[in-house]
Amino acid sequence: MYWYNYLYADKKVHHISRLKYKIEKGMPHKGVYLIHLPECGSTLLEVIPSVLLQQSHYPKESLCIVGIGSSRGAALELIRKIIDEVYREQGNFDIPSYLQIGRGSMPEIGVTQP
Repeated sequence: MYWYNYLYADKKVHHISRLKYKIEKGMPHKGVYLIHLPECGSTLLEVIPSVLLQQSHYPKESLCIVGIGSSRGAALELIRKIIDEVYREQGNFDIPSYLQIGRGSMPEIGVTQP
């Protein structure tokens, strides 16, 4: 699992580094939703509940988490903000290039709240 260097988070998400640690270790966190870049190019961003990562068969090694929401609605609002920001800056919807994320070298920990 890779965390975007400048992680998007809504204002209700606190103690992000502790939350990230717990999510990585498989501890339950009900009500927290993660925004990630899908591997296939069919969708822009996807929202998954963090409790889904507790399943042993879930492919969490390939996830690139770019945002954390305190609820599903907050995560969807963050996605809207990210897409608006990308379109305003680049005029397209190429989120990985805007975030400067390449699948080969994922950046590590860092947090920002838009």
